[in-house]
Amino acid sequence: MDIPAGPLSAGLTSFSRITGLSIGLSGTMPRVMTQPVSGPMSAQAALRRLLRGTGLRAVRVSASVYRIERAPAVRQQPADDAPRLVRETPTSIAADIIVTAQKRPQFLANVPLSISVLSPENLPGGVLAPGSHKVAASTEGLAMTNLGPGRNRQFIRGVADSPFNGLSQSTVAVQVDDARVTYDAPDPDLRLIDIDRVEILKGPQGPLYGSGALGGIYHIVTRRPDLDSASAYARLSSEAVQHGAVAGGIDGVVNLPIDEGRLAVRAVGYHSYSPGWIDNVGRKGNANATHTLGARLAIRWRPSDDWTVDVAGMFQDLNAKDSQYVLASDDTLKRDNAIAEPNDNDFRMGSATVSGQVGALRLLSATSYIGHDVDYVLDATDSGSYFGLSGPAIYRDKRQYGIFNQELRLSGDWWLAGISYMRANTHDEATMESVGSAPEPVDTEDRLVTEYAAFGEATVRLFSRIDGTIGARVFHSVTSNENVEQSGQRELRINKTVLSPSMTFSVPLSDRGLIYLRYARALRPGGLASNGLAGDRRFDSDELGTVDLGMRRASRNGRFSVSASAYYTLWTDIQSDFLLPNGLVSTRNAGRGRILGVEAAAEWRIGGGFSLSAGGSAQSAMLTHAATGIELDDRRLPIAPDITGRAVFTKAFDLGDWRAQLAAQVNYIGHARLTFDDDLDREMGNYTMAAASALFTHGPVTLSARVDNLFDVMGDNSFAFGNPFSIRSGSQYTPLRPRTLTLSISRNW
Repeated sequence: MDIPAGPLSAGLTSFSRITGLSIGLSGTMPRVMTQPVSGPMSAQAALRRLLRGTGLRAVRVSASVYRIERAPAVRQQPADDAPRLVRETPTSIAADIIVTAQKRPQFLANVPLSISVLSPENLPGGVLAPGSHKVAASTEGLAMTNLGPGRNRQFIRGVADSPFNGLSQSTVAVQVDDARVTYDAPDPDLRLIDIDRVEILKGPQGPLYGSGALGGIYHIVTRRPDLDSASAYARLSSEAVQHGAVAGGIDGVVNLPIDEGRLAVRAVGYHSYSPGWIDNVGRKGNANATHTLGARLAIRWRPSDDWTVDVAGMFQDLNAKDSQYVLASDDTLKRDNAIAEPNDNDFRMGSATVSGQVGALRLLSATSYIGHDVDYVLDATDSGSYFGLSGPAIYRDKRQYGIFNQELRLSGDWWLAGISYMRANTHDEATMESVGSAPEPVDTEDRLVTEYAAFGEATVRLFSRIDGTIGARVFHSVTSNENVEQSGQRELRINKTVLSPSMTFSVPLSDRGLIYLRYARALRPGGLASNGLAGDRRFDSDELGTVDLGMRRASRNGRFSVSASAYYTLWTDIQSDFLLPNGLVSTRNAGRGRILGVEAAAEWRIGGGFSLSAGGSAQSAMLTHAATGIELDDRRLPIAPDITGRAVFTKAFDLGDWRAQLAAQVNYIGHARLTFDDDLDREMGNYTMAAASALFTHGPVTLSARVDNLFDVMGDNSFAFGNPFSIRSGSQYTPLRPRTLTLSISRNW
């Protein structure tokens, strides 16, 4: 919320614009002034603050309408009565959550698609600077590889093409506010410091986001500067890893209004050192330690009551000193590698957003540029003979990703329309060398993708209780490839014009949820495979369509909410990164796939300070036909667990002058496969993890303690792949992070 002080009429207009809700009033508008309302909060909380001191109250009439009326007289409490602390209970858990991943503010209860919303503050106590893996542990449908920070790939609802980090476009698009920050890069694993929420849109999102959104969207929503009040926050932390070492970190936030109500700045910074737990025998203990440094600076300017300008910049440098796989067996944390395998993932982003009113319409212009460098080293000794090398060999890969986005969109109460331009370039240089010799190039890849698009979405009432939402995106992409290899040079230019449609039917369930049926399609353009085999190295576009039947419902008193969905996906001409015999990665069309699944989640505020959050999913994700069209018997898609489950139990209580919260969490990851290549396939998954935490708050001070992987589960098959050059030579195991104790102290000002 960001509503300036002023007349009641102006405040209510701003409230309606932000939330999409309607305000009714009988009689004339009272001539009263309202206080400013700013910060993340529910619509009901914003209305209460807006009307405070006016003698008015808001009464919810339906899911999208409030009525303003005179507040009843309050009986004065006798002076000798003891004061009472009243805790308000929201009318609906889901109804009060506002999401923006559909490119406009909407109440979660009214969004007719499968979406999970997670606030880092709502994670069980003591989670410090959470990244993508912590979000995946609290979200149904989101799966990740476990190569290590800065090397992982995200997959949603089984839409998984490969575990290998080749140059194929991602199936999940990572968004930060209004900026798309990944195209074909691995997950940057941005630390969720001073983040309002993470929204995960499940299923193809091509109609609003274009190519590369086959599985869905991972949307990070940052906290914007507060124009009205100064604040600060700081936290110190320490981590101790079983079988490893002790390290720690610091993070902080400062918000400073420069011109109250008009201009403010917000700065975020964090620095952490995460201890390693893999010993490289004869070279270094705890070799896979990770160092992370990051900052974000945001400026908000409101030149008038109707217009807002947001400018932001951020960076994160993530450096892992070595990889986190072992070779000897599944019950050890040691390996014997003469060559270190560090990874460097450096992320930069700049963005500018201008939004305001044009009559009764909302106009938004979003501009962003992302620079993302990923460098890593691998021990290539086992494949050195393919490149004419003898003895120890080193493979170095330096990748540079750049994305420029420009989007302009206009929206009303029930529709959205926009145009966008995206330019994504990828430069990859790979070299091989013997120890002590000069590096020799083995591949250079230059790829430029330009996309022009027009998109829109509109909702209409079809019958008395059925709403219909139709969306579409028409985009034209131009892909230019120039591969420079030892064998020579080749250029390729591919033009593709695509229509990505969606159609949804939804039925409101009073003011506490809805039932929906959605169909949507998304596509990834084709290209030229790097390191391809002799002959035609071109791979075709792949396309995916999903039917999703779901519901979302909350109880009248707001103590219980549930969501559930069933989905069916057909995926044609699947693009997949795969390993060549020499250990390098190329891209091909693997065939056709089918995914069938169900998932459900529930939250229950039991009472007495107890609460329970639980969820689970079950799916069958199969490659049904090979690229030749031959029907296959059993070829599961990679990295897609057949069953997952989670449960979080919390208890909040007063401990003297302190407010305390205890929490316990359990996660189960079911069976999965590494890849559908016969010579590389490995079983993975089928493990259970537990965590426990305690949180104590007294005024502005918070103390926390958390133990992750409580029973020190190895989970050796969490991701049975570490080095592509030696995976064919023997077994590889990627164990889970061992038992970890985290302590922290934080303070607000």
